[in-house]
Amino acid sequence: MNINIEERVLKAQELFASGYSCSQAVAVAYSDVCGVDEAFMAQISMPFGGGIARMHEVCGCVCSMALLSAFMVPAPNPQNITQVQKKRMLTKAMAERFRQEYGDIVCRNLLQNRGKHSCADFVAFAARVVGEAMSSEQ
Repeated sequence: MNINIEERVLKAQELFASGYSCSQAVAVAYSDVCGVDEAFMAQISMPFGGGIARMHEVCGCVCSMALLSAFMVPAPNPQNITQVQKKRMLTKAMAERFRQEYGDIVCRNLLQNRGKHSCADFVAFAARVVGEAMSSEQ
């Protein structure tokens, strides 16, 4: 499947602007690519919003990048160390890209720089990183 990354980024931004949480916006933007109903993707990604249930821990965008990695690298068997490690490496690489861009992956720390960046910026960047990762995994 050919993914138009900029369309996905725009969709994530629109979802966020319409009231979806940061985590939902990123995840739902790729629900069709993952073969998952939008409502279900919104439901399973909702608890991550606001740094996991608004506790301001790991950014919801980063959590959704991790969630979406499950669809990029299937690893249903924990005994398949190769697949498990591949998924971990992908998830870590996406989180590290986010950290490199914004200096952190923890919501409360990111929010301290609100004048410099917004949650909408985080949503757009995370959606772009996911799209790039999906494109390279195919």
